Amino acid sequence: MADALGEQLLIDLYASDEEVISSLTDVQESVANAFELANLEVEEMNCQVMDDEIIVFAIAHRFHFTLHAYPSLGYIAIDTYSFDRNLPFTILMKSLRQSFRAEKVKATSIKRADFGSQRDMKPRRKTKITTLGRVSRTRIQLKQTGGKLKQQSAKVISSLAKKSGLKK
Repeated sequence: MADALGEQLLIDLYASDEEVISSLTDVQESVANAFELANLEVEEMNCQVMDDEIIVFAIAHRFHFTLHAYPSLGYIAIDTYSFDRNLPFTILMKSLRQSFRAEKVKATSIKRADFGSQRDMKPRRKTKITTLGRVSRTRIQLKQTGGKLKQQSAKVISSLAKKSGLKK
């Protein structure tokens, strides 16, 4: 992938703090702090507040950033693109996750303009989930498995009872 001109990173932040992502000031400060940590000098930042959405658009040298925050859903969609392959996307992502207190992050990275490969646009996905999210997911899976086992056990017992003549 040495021939790739740039990288696009799509970040989905789930179960974010509604109070934080409802405030335009908090969203702007969080984005500015993340840029500072990633050593990005932003040339221009614009923000818009809609009925149910906050949009932030930022431009830096060889880089653009778009954020859509949906407070009622606790969801944030972020799209970044950079020609600088050494840009610390991980620092940017971790800072935003921490600022918005997101429980789950899904990141999809795409190498752009990779002239040396035919699989130019194949994304790589990484998903991280909090401990509480894992516990909740495991509890649901155990409950579903227990229900299935209970149904299967009832069928087996009923079948055995019929065979032994206990049940007609």
